[in-house]
Amino acid sequence: MTYTLVYAVCFYTSSLLIAIPFLRFFKYGEARFLSLLILTSVSFAIGFFAPFRVVFYSVFALTIAISLYIIYTEKPELEFSEAIFVAVFAFFIFLRFLNPHIFDSEKFMDSAFMNAVLKSSSFPPNDPFLAGGKLDFYYYFGHVISAGITLMSFSPPEVGYNIAVSALPAYTAAIIYEILRKKGNAVAFSGIVLAIFSGNLFSFVDFFRRIFEGIPVDGSYYWNATRVIENTINEFPYFSFIHADLHAHVVAIPIFVLILSLLYRTRWGKTEVMALALALFALFATNSWDYPLAVLICIFTAIALRKREIVIAVAISAPFVLLLFHSMNAPAAQIKLVDERSDLVQFLMYAFTPLLFAYVFTGNRYTIYLLPVSFPLYFLSPVLALAAPLLLSSFYGLVKRDHVSATVLVGLLAFIIPEFFAVESRLNTVFKFYLIGWLSLMISPAVKLDFSGSKKYIALILLVISLVYPLAATPVKYSLREYTLDGMVFMRNFDGDYEAVKWLQSREGVIIEEGCTHGALCAYHYGGRVAAFTGNPAVIAWTNHEYVWRRNYTLVALRAADVRDFYNATSCREMYRIVEKYNVSYIFLGYEEKRIFSVKPEKFERCFEKVFESRGTYIFATKILS
Repeated sequence: MTYTLVYAVCFYTSSLLIAIPFLRFFKYGEARFLSLLILTSVSFAIGFFAPFRVVFYSVFALTIAISLYIIYTEKPELEFSEAIFVAVFAFFIFLRFLNPHIFDSEKFMDSAFMNAVLKSSSFPPNDPFLAGGKLDFYYYFGHVISAGITLMSFSPPEVGYNIAVSALPAYTAAIIYEILRKKGNAVAFSGIVLAIFSGNLFSFVDFFRRIFEGIPVDGSYYWNATRVIENTINEFPYFSFIHADLHAHVVAIPIFVLILSLLYRTRWGKTEVMALALALFALFATNSWDYPLAVLICIFTAIALRKREIVIAVAISAPFVLLLFHSMNAPAAQIKLVDERSDLVQFLMYAFTPLLFAYVFTGNRYTIYLLPVSFPLYFLSPVLALAAPLLLSSFYGLVKRDHVSATVLVGLLAFIIPEFFAVESRLNTVFKFYLIGWLSLMISPAVKLDFSGSKKYIALILLVISLVYPLAATPVKYSLREYTLDGMVFMRNFDGDYEAVKWLQSREGVIIEEGCTHGALCAYHYGGRVAAFTGNPAVIAWTNHEYVWRRNYTLVALRAADVRDFYNATSCREMYRIVEKYNVSYIFLGYEEKRIFSVKPEKFERCFEKVFESRGTYIFATKILS
């Protein structure tokens, strides 16, 4: 199904056109992503009062009209940043073309949320995993961005998902290039590689250990590099991008990098202030974990540059952040002290490259002098002992009006804070904060990277260490040869589920399916696939996640029991009771329902109207469709 590549071309063309009106106000790479951010933000705001799809296409059409007028009257030229975007986008599209499967980890969840946004008549969208609920327990703006990319590609959502996955690193790379382009292409390319195309020290060591010991470089190599520090998750951007979950922390990456780019400007006016305020709000609405750290970078940069405009941007974002926060029904975040500390060797296996990069290119002689003094801090926290000298010299850099020090300072804090405090859990705090630490300590020091001095050899060594993971892990992850961007193609192996889900995508209504009613980990397998790919709310799916989100075990357990009772029922009356209770429109009988409940279609044919059949998969309507 190579024709699916046409949708990628459609998105590329659309994304380029909508950027044109913003080129006169922002750097090229910034305008590339800000245009998408502005379109989705406007659509998000109006989407509380009107269908998202209608609103987005209306704003999109207006922007395209303005772009065509500018092209006709001004004939704007492309810059080299466009080549960066094209190359990175094409690379990730190629990977997803090989293995497009939206299956494993939490891809079903991300697909479900994106589809719920696409089908939304007003925000917040319906919860696709709990009929009657709303998607107001999760900061879903990242899925609004993904939905916008899908609409710009004019593709079905199972293709749009993979286009969105490929677009995020392309936007990120283009922005990083804008930050570093004044240093020359060698520095800019190195910064892009270190920030988003690199692995950690563990992946370097583990690769050669496996080679020398005759151990295959397989899926465990690809995965283990992100589970380095015991009882935590330690992702880095390249893993996040090739892993291809459209999770909040992944969509937040280009937003965070955009904030860094805006902060590194020398000229500040109303346009820059509003853009920074928008980016800060978008970061909170996408991945609220990152917002406090981004605000800290803004405040420290304002101190270093003596720019009150940055503080004004933070102040402008605050009321919108509070408004969104108070509209959400997310469980209140609990900040707690932790007594667990990261092992020194394990921490270095993750953070060696960004930490060394920051020390070499932002440190000074005082940093070296402070190293012996920091040794006693080891007994408080090995991470603190390693970071303290550079932390103190970064504070000194603020006094000396060095804006790079602001980002380095917060990057170090992102590593240090989880040693003493956790939001909900240390696992997730390390997971979220370390990504910010990685990006901050890889991008900002690159501003001072210089390949003309002796330090260039250290940069080259870091590049060699970093490139082992992408070179070794990428073929492992992308060993299939599907040659399509259709993320549902794997479903063709499960009876007629593929055709049945495609039939349901254009229809509305509550569905009943086996969405994970038989164990905590069933959500990570095939359960909930109908809700995931249609956006139609299921009676219940992904029960373990719904419990975490809603903290209501009784609600979740009752619905799971009702689904089991429905498929095990022996009378029409019992099935009617459950259908009426949840206002079910469609009954799905496919591979998973037959596997779990050993149910045959004849039982449902006695009570409901069969409206779809293909290769052993059936859909029944609860009432005759007009």
